[in-house]
Amino acid sequence: MDFLDPLEFSADWARAQAALIFMHGHGQTRDDCQEFAEKIGCDGIRFLFPRAESGGWFPKSFLEPVEENQPQLGQSLAHYGAILDSVRGRGLALDRIILGGFSQGACLTAEFLVRNPRSYGGALILSGGLMDIGAIGRRPGSGLLGVPVYVSASESDEQAPVERARATIKTLQAGGALIRSHIFTDRPHVIGDEEIVEARKLLAEVKQAAETAA
Repeated sequence: MDFLDPLEFSADWARAQAALIFMHGHGQTRDDCQEFAEKIGCDGIRFLFPRAESGGWFPKSFLEPVEENQPQLGQSLAHYGAILDSVRGRGLALDRIILGGFSQGACLTAEFLVRNPRSYGGALILSGGLMDIGAIGRRPGSGLLGVPVYVSASESDEQAPVERARATIKTLQAGGALIRSHIFTDRPHVIGDEEIVEARKLLAEVKQAAETAA
């Protein structure tokens, strides 16, 4: 797979107190990413939007056997790790870095968290869930202990069934993550206002922790 340079918005690196790495959904555009960052509008946060040149992080539904999405899935996860390392190279500790994604990006984020359980600042899993059913319900180590994770899903969303979101929540909780979640009754496959509020809240908490530690 080929990857484009990440889009970056908001606080420059010299004054960034925290960073959000947010993986786009299939087909999301530059304007979609910028609008998301502007809606959250949290000062002191550097927003990074990694990009897959094809518009997607893997070729098939995340509900398919994980092998059906290889080798692209493995390549995308490796790219995720490289982006994380580049942000850490800017001087931000793990607990000042929030991981997140929508749709395919949410699935990639959930998968990355379980495969790389560490003390991140937090995570946002919006309309997605774990891809590897073999990992569901298994304790992913204790590296996520105390990490705040927000998960959203909708009972009417056929692209990201609510049952997979609930299974993802249980798996992350088994690793010690602190879960906040919204299970909507009838919300389309979009990022809604409630999710923007929760994202802003999580970023503000990480930023406040950074200010307190300074």
